[in-house]
Amino acid sequence: MDVLSREMLASLAGCDDDRLQQIEQLRIIEAGAAGYAGSDVSRLRLVLALNDAGIALETLAEGLRRQVVSLDFASQLMFEPVTISQTPLSAALERSPLDLEKLNALHSSAGLPPMSPVRALREDDLEFIRLVAECVALGASGDGMHRVLRVFGQSMRRCVDTMRDLFRSEVEAPMLQAGLGHREVLAAGAAKRLELQRIGMRMLFLLQRRLLEEAVFDNVVGRLQEALRGVGDDRWLDAEADRPLPAVAFADLSGFTALTQDIGDLKAAEKAAGFEALAQRLCSNFGGRIVKPLGDGVMMLFPDSGAALRTALSLVEQSAAHDLPDVRVGVATGQVVPRDGDIFGQTVNLAARIAAAAAPSQILACRSTHGDAAGNFDATDFIPLAPLSLKGLPEPVLLYSVTRRL
Repeated sequence: MDVLSREMLASLAGCDDDRLQQIEQLRIIEAGAAGYAGSDVSRLRLVLALNDAGIALETLAEGLRRQVVSLDFASQLMFEPVTISQTPLSAALERSPLDLEKLNALHSSAGLPPMSPVRALREDDLEFIRLVAECVALGASGDGMHRVLRVFGQSMRRCVDTMRDLFRSEVEAPMLQAGLGHREVLAAGAAKRLELQRIGMRMLFLLQRRLLEEAVFDNVVGRLQEALRGVGDDRWLDAEADRPLPAVAFADLSGFTALTQDIGDLKAAEKAAGFEALAQRLCSNFGGRIVKPLGDGVMMLFPDSGAALRTALSLVEQSAAHDLPDVRVGVATGQVVPRDGDIFGQTVNLAARIAAAAAPSQILACRSTHGDAAGNFDATDFIPLAPLSLKGLPEPVLLYSVTRRL
């Protein structure tokens, strides 16, 4: 794609002839002696995005003429740039087992805009259609595809938003603070942008592959255990029956709403991010994981009560050292229902209610947590409290305040 004709440029960028003619007349994009450069596709798509965002083409042309801005960096926007497909939507749908309405419903589940016969089809839309067809051929249900795409879309949105925010704060902001203009910042950051994209995309793949491997082995081992029940030596079943129940912990920063009013949204958001980072590190150290962040809090899952309480004690103790507000934690032990990367069930609900009842710097645990962990923590005290009425629960609940013995 070294040299392009005018027609090919318009097709790959998804630009109609009238708008391309106006862009050419304003000399925003110009053909070389042999035609247009392959990099002009990204440049033209950027111009269209600016125009769609409300910037008049005449304003952009004047900014370029006065050298307030430049589009020279446009060829370094994406590590793997996407162009408009040469395959019309109608032809793509002919090879799909689903109609446009059902495909767009799946697109929407992933957080993507609808495909339309009047809008040019992107290359990745074409692959999306092909991959959906492969899933259907393999027996995937519509509900199943909606579930996985919804989780994929939400997770990826957070990943790419974080990558964007870090680039703005750690690459562009220091250059702006040093006195560089926006033209220089965009040009200087272009090469670094591509390298960081390459690293980020590869890191996402490595993490996904590793976590998927863990999930696959966990599932396969579980199925094999089910199949081997009653076959040969069943002594391993006794160990299986003695396996501890999982524990769920909710932890949050006390008084976060008031803190936001005192120090402002940005600094409060930095506190919340610091708390999540601390919780992530401690969870990992004690064999648990963060199921999902909750703004000023986290929901965590652990293999047993001991791991949950060790993490909770460390969170409360280390919050001050990390200049964080007081942390409060609620822990419940029991079966959970995993679904789409989240967990549900009575244990989850109980842990959330317990956390809401905790005071700043306090850890509260239910009776099951106490029963599982009391004999395993010589340096920990469990102080029984008067039965407490919790929102949504029919009867008062016996709770224990958990502290580290001095």
